[in-house]
Amino acid sequence: MKIALDVLGGDFAPMANIEGAITYLTEYGNTASDLILVGDEKVINSKLETLSFNSSKISIEHTTELVEMHEKPARIFKEKPNSSLVKSIQLVKERKVDAAVSSGNTGALLATSLFLIGKIPGIIRPAFAPFIPTNKGGFILCDAGANANSKPQHLLQFALMAEAYIEHLEKKINPRIGLLNIGVEKNKGNELSQSTYPLLEKHIDNFIGNIESRYLFEGKVDVVICDGFTGNIVLKLIEGIISHLFEWIENLYTTHENGTNLSSEFLSILKEIQNNLDHEEYGATPLLGINGVIMKSHGASSSRGIHNSLIATQKSIEENLTNDIAKRLTIQADIIDSKQNETNPV
Repeated sequence: MKIALDVLGGDFAPMANIEGAITYLTEYGNTASDLILVGDEKVINSKLETLSFNSSKISIEHTTELVEMHEKPARIFKEKPNSSLVKSIQLVKERKVDAAVSSGNTGALLATSLFLIGKIPGIIRPAFAPFIPTNKGGFILCDAGANANSKPQHLLQFALMAEAYIEHLEKKINPRIGLLNIGVEKNKGNELSQSTYPLLEKHIDNFIGNIESRYLFEGKVDVVICDGFTGNIVLKLIEGIISHLFEWIENLYTTHENGTNLSSEFLSILKEIQNNLDHEEYGATPLLGINGVIMKSHGASSSRGIHNSLIATQKSIEENLTNDIAKRLTIQADIIDSKQNETNPV
């Protein structure tokens, strides 16, 4: 297996990406995938000189352009074809690698993947579906930002793809699927929610109905379905609240009126919870619906996040996630409107 890693993508590139790659290779040894580091060859080599690694597992694809986070994504594949992000996806298209991983601009990654690789036959729109950990097992949030505007048919397909994904990720058979809404009643919500409910009820065997955001962490569902605009707000709110609460707890205890610090036992428990809730623990998330394995890491990924992203990528390749989604869509051909030819807004 071969994986292309966008070395220049992310807040802490290139060093975090390179260090994460080396940690992955060290841990997996001969069973690790071969890595193609995509970026400026001179920069990559200068970083590699300071590290110890199995050189037979690494090669470099030289690029001269960088996609910034603020750039408009829709035309990146035309305006910056020699960027590390576009080159990584191009390698997947040319079948020189089995997958690509990037912490770079999400919109550019999605738009470029759509234009260079395309969608799985039958898919109307791809989706972004991160895993949200909880103390009761966690859940998939789909869509979390790939589509600002969605239709009921799109959300039905999101459910089919996310169902396949969590069965691969967490080995959950017949995962419970819920529709994010402002109430549990069938007639609650906006027009999208009300129109989507009967579709999910009819075609998704384990659809449990609507779920309110206050119950997302209660272990009631394994997959939460929503439009990308709402999902992205939920995702960032969760990340912000978690970060704020841990900072708040530490400040309260370290500035206690008697001057005492947190006990070592409490610090240990707090650290364990923090690690379990950390997005870096689970690594990259596939762009569901793209006809190839394209993995998106968090933009703020450290070397630990990249290391776990490469592990998640190898798992997605080994378990043929893309093929599994395609097979499920074939089985559900009666509810897939493949004649719709829509361009995904990014």
